[in-house]
Amino acid sequence: MKIFIPRLSSSTTSRELKRLIDDLLKRRFHFPFTRWPVVGSCEVLQFRDGEGVVEYHGLVSIHPDEAGSWLIDHFREQRLHGQRLTARKFMERRSGGRAKGPRKERRRAHLKIRRVSSSSPTLRGIDQQLGREDA
Repeated sequence: MKIFIPRLSSSTTSRELKRLIDDLLKRRFHFPFTRWPVVGSCEVLQFRDGEGVVEYHGLVSIHPDEAGSWLIDHFREQRLHGQRLTARKFMERRSGGRAKGPRKERRRAHLKIRRVSSSSPTLRGIDQQLGREDA
């Protein structure tokens, strides 16, 4: 199951988001001889529209789906960088069709989405000073 976490702080890294989710999943009751929940991927995405508005959102993949549903139900009151977070099931939108009426395309014009690097700018600067350009 893919889970969408809207309105993250611009300083949030995917490592911090994954740690928050792992800590929350550890609280889930686990039956013996069953699989533990697994975080498949965890990304911070930057959304930028044509008017210069920038937003940061999280996209997390969790297996099995029951663990993802449990996470959404128990994600209330989670905080990261002083911001209260929410979570919901990710809904895949397919562009291309021209729907009319209430189901028409609601995306902002010229929306660009990119994956944010997992390390913070300050850590990248330190790595460059130490001569580790590939970090």
